[in-house]
Amino acid sequence: MISFPANPRTPKQVAHREMFKQEVQLAASMRWAINKSFKEVSYEMGMTPYNLFVHLNQHAFSLNEGVFTVDYSALRLSTGPLEEAVYEAPEWTADNVLTVRFARGGGKWSDYVRLYVHCPELGLGILTAPVYRNDKKVSAMLPTMFAGREVHVYGLVSNDEGMWAETTYVGRLICSEREVTSGQWPVVSEERGEGGVEFGVDRREEVVDERANQLSTEQPPDRSKDCRRR
Repeated sequence: MISFPANPRTPKQVAHREMFKQEVQLAASMRWAINKSFKEVSYEMGMTPYNLFVHLNQHAFSLNEGVFTVDYSALRLSTGPLEEAVYEAPEWTADNVLTVRFARGGGKWSDYVRLYVHCPELGLGILTAPVYRNDKKVSAMLPTMFAGREVHVYGLVSNDEGMWAETTYVGRLICSEREVTSGQWPVVSEERGEGGVEFGVDRREEVVDERANQLSTEQPPDRSKDCRRR
């Protein structure tokens, strides 16, 4: 016989539900990254990308006296067997362009490297278009709304077979008014196919901008001949 507690709203149960709610909201704010990086592995495990994100990141969450906190440096936005790249500290190479240089770190030259730049205050993030391991740097052009706010930068590696490396936390920084000046939306995510690359910005519903959903034919350059000669 199954019995249920007389009061399903005990303090412990309420805290558990509130923490899960906050975790799912965080997953939603990072959906451009995790919907791509967790797509295959979550399907194999019979989970959604959101649920896999929550499952893998319990160590990074805490709820104390009703206050939900996140250790952003410990978050896992990807998981898999590929070798991580070795990243240097983020730097500003133009007024609104954040660049991270990296060493190949093993793996194939044709593996892809991306940055994911997340702003907790706004609850949105930027997923860059991919570059090859041999390119040795990857950049993100940030929108004006990031000015004066804290961002966290992550390095992600994947390949054409749908495999990923573990996430690398690249660093935390504050975007100054001088550094983020562009009114243009950046390249934030891509889907390969005959239609080219689809761009979009991860944000809450109140900051939806139609300019974030545009098509481009831009693709990573074909360097297969160059790399075969090396």
